[in-house]
Amino acid sequence: MRSVDHVIRPPPIAERVFRRAPVRARPDPRGATEPPANGRPLIDDLLQPHRRSLAELKAKAWGVAPLHAALAAGMVTERQIAAALATRLGAFLAEPHHLEDMLAAIDPADWQRTIARGYAPVVLAGGMKAVLLAPGAADAETIAANPQRLLSLGLPIIVGTPADLSDLVRRQCRREWVAEAVGGLARDRPEASANDRRLMRRTAWIAMVIVLLVSLALALGPGGLSGATGAFIGLIVLGWLGVRLVASVLPVRPVPRHPLSDAELPVYSILCALHREETVVAGLIGALGRLTYPRARLDIQLILEADDPATLAAVRAANPPAHIRTLILPPDGPRTKPKALMMALPLVRGDLLTVYDAEDRPDPGQLREAAESFAAGDERLGCLQAPLLIANPRDSLLTRFFAADYAAQFLVLLPALARLGLPIPLGGTSNHFRVGALRACGGWDPFNVTEDADLGFRLARAGWRIGTIRAPTWEEAPPRFRIWLGQRSRWFKGWLQTLAVLGRQPRQVAADLGIRGTLALMATLAGSLGLALVHPACIAGLAAALLAGHMPPWAGALALVVVAGHAGAALHLAEGLRRSGQLRIVACLVILPVSWLLIGIAAWRAVWQLHRSPFLWEKTAHGLGSCAPPQAAPPPAEMTELDARIIGLAARAEQVLRAKQHLAPAMADHLPRVRLDALAMGAGPLAIAALDQCQRLVAAGLAGRPRSAP
Repeated sequence: MRSVDHVIRPPPIAERVFRRAPVRARPDPRGATEPPANGRPLIDDLLQPHRRSLAELKAKAWGVAPLHAALAAGMVTERQIAAALATRLGAFLAEPHHLEDMLAAIDPADWQRTIARGYAPVVLAGGMKAVLLAPGAADAETIAANPQRLLSLGLPIIVGTPADLSDLVRRQCRREWVAEAVGGLARDRPEASANDRRLMRRTAWIAMVIVLLVSLALALGPGGLSGATGAFIGLIVLGWLGVRLVASVLPVRPVPRHPLSDAELPVYSILCALHREETVVAGLIGALGRLTYPRARLDIQLILEADDPATLAAVRAANPPAHIRTLILPPDGPRTKPKALMMALPLVRGDLLTVYDAEDRPDPGQLREAAESFAAGDERLGCLQAPLLIANPRDSLLTRFFAADYAAQFLVLLPALARLGLPIPLGGTSNHFRVGALRACGGWDPFNVTEDADLGFRLARAGWRIGTIRAPTWEEAPPRFRIWLGQRSRWFKGWLQTLAVLGRQPRQVAADLGIRGTLALMATLAGSLGLALVHPACIAGLAAALLAGHMPPWAGALALVVVAGHAGAALHLAEGLRRSGQLRIVACLVILPVSWLLIGIAAWRAVWQLHRSPFLWEKTAHGLGSCAPPQAAPPPAEMTELDARIIGLAARAEQVLRAKQHLAPAMADHLPRVRLDALAMGAGPLAIAALDQCQRLVAAGLAGRPRSAP
C-alpha cells in the first residue's frame, strides 16, 4: 500500500464534534447499530452500583474522574472501557490484530501529538478511511456524554485503547521516534553529546599519557621534579579528602516539604529500563505496587527490548496493574540505558519523573516526599536525589565495603554538596526530576554510560538546583568480583566521557558552574578518577624503588599522604555506615587499601574500554545476592457483601441529604450508631471510609444551615 501520510488531515476531533450541530447517524449496513442516547455515565455500563460507589469514593480522594479511579483500582480494564464506548457509539471495537492492517494518515513529525490527542485518521487494508479513537478513561466519559455529535464526523469510528494507538503510531513512525531519541541531543547540543569516537579515544590517550608522565617523574625524574610531582599529588589527595571530611561533620538538611493531599499530588511518571531482568522483575513490580502514591496519579513504564523475550514473558506473568505500561523498543541505536530512557521520555504523562532499576526496592513513601519537596521548593529546584542503600551487605566482604561506599556517597557527600548549593553527580537511579527541567536540558545522553553524572552537571550548568530527600531506595550490590569490576569500570568510563564532553568548552563550563561548582566537579568526578588512576602507579613506583634497594626522596612524603588518605577515607566511610544504621559491619573497612588497588584496576580497565569500545554498556547481573525475597504487591482490599451494602446505603444517604438538607440533624444522630454497628459486624475499611465521608457531609450541612430563632 502506498504512503498515506497526507491522505486525511481532518481538524482536531474536539473542533469537529463541538462545532457542528448533532446529526443522527444512519445504521451501518455492516452491523453497527445506533448508540443509545440515554445520557448515562459510561461507568454505569461497566460497574454495579455498589462498585461504582467505591470508585466514586476513590475518585474524590484522588481528585480524578470516577472511571479513571476505577481503572487505576483495577475494577475495569482499558479494553473494557473501549468496548463499552464502542457499544455506546455504535462503533467498531479495534482488536490488536486489526492494527496490523491499519495505517495512520498523519505527518510522521507529528507522532507525539497524535498519541497525546488520543485519535488518528487511519486507512484500512481495503482503502477505507476511518478514525481510530483511543481516549483515556476521563475523555471516554466526555465522549460518551455526546455520542451523536461524534458521529457527525462522517467517517466510521473504530474504538481502541490508548495502547493500541500508541503501538500503531510508534510502529509506523519508528524512524522518527528512534532518530529523535538517539540523535536529538547531538543535533540540538552537539557540545553536550558524547557521540564522538575520536574524542573518546583522544581522551583515553590523554589519560594514559598523563599518568605515564607522572609515574616517570616520580621514578626517574630529578629530585626537584619528583618532589614537585609528589607535592602536586599530595595536594590533590588532601583536597579530595578535605571535601569528604567536611561533609562528614556537616549535618544533613534535606529540602523542606509542603504537605499535599492525594488530590493535590501531581501525576508522577516512573521509568524502569529492563534488559535480561527476568529473575527480578516480579520483585520490582511488587515494590512499585507498595508505593503509597495514589495509583490514579501514577504513570509507570517498563521499558523492554524487542529481542528480550524472557523479560517480556516475566512481565506478562506478573500481570501488572493498569497504571503500569509496557514499552517495547526496537533494536536500533546504542544498547544503553539512557537510550531506552530517551525512547520513553516523549510518552511520559507526568509533571514529575523518576527512574528505577530492576533490582530497586524504593521506600513506599519516597514519591510523596519528593512531590512535597518539589512543592516546597522554588521553581529552579529541578532534581532531587534519594539515597541509595545496599540490601545485601552480608553476602561477602565485597558487598559490605560496597554498602559503606554507597552510604558515604548518598548519606554524607551528596547531601553536603546539595546543602551548599553545589552541583552533584547524580546516582543512576532514584533521581527525581521536574519533567520540564529534564526536557529543557535535553534529557539523557544515549551515548554516555553514566548518564546520571553527566546530567547532574548539565542541570547545574543550566541553572537548575539539585536537592536531596531522606526516603531511600534499597539496591543489590554485586556479590562477585567479576560483576563488581564490570560495573565499576563502566562508571569510570562514563566519568571519563563526561569529563571529555565538559573539556570541549572549559572556559564556558567554568563560567556556568562558577568557582565553587568547578571545584565540586574536581572533587567528585575528576578527583576520584584521577586518584584511582594514579594510586596504582604510585604504589608500583614505591615498590619498585624499594626492590631496587634505594629510597627515593619523595617516598616518606608519599607514604604519609597514602596513610592520611586511607585514614580519612575510613572515617568518611564509617560516618556513612553510622548514618545508615550499619555500623555493625564497620570491620569491613580493613580491606580499604586492597579496595583502592582494585578500584585502580577498574579505572585502568575503563581507560582501555574508552579507547576500544566507548559506548559498550556492561550489563550488571542482578538477582544473585541474598536480598530479602521480593514481596508481591498487596492485593486490593476485598469488598464483602456487607461492605457493598453499607457503601451503597452511604451513597444513597448522601444523595438524600443533598436533596433534603433539613434531614441533616436526624442523620447526625443516626450515623454514629450505624458506624458502631458496622464495626461490630466486622465491616471493612472501605465501608467505614464511606460512612466517615457521609458523616463529614452531614457536618458540613449542619454548619451551613441557618440557626433557628430562639
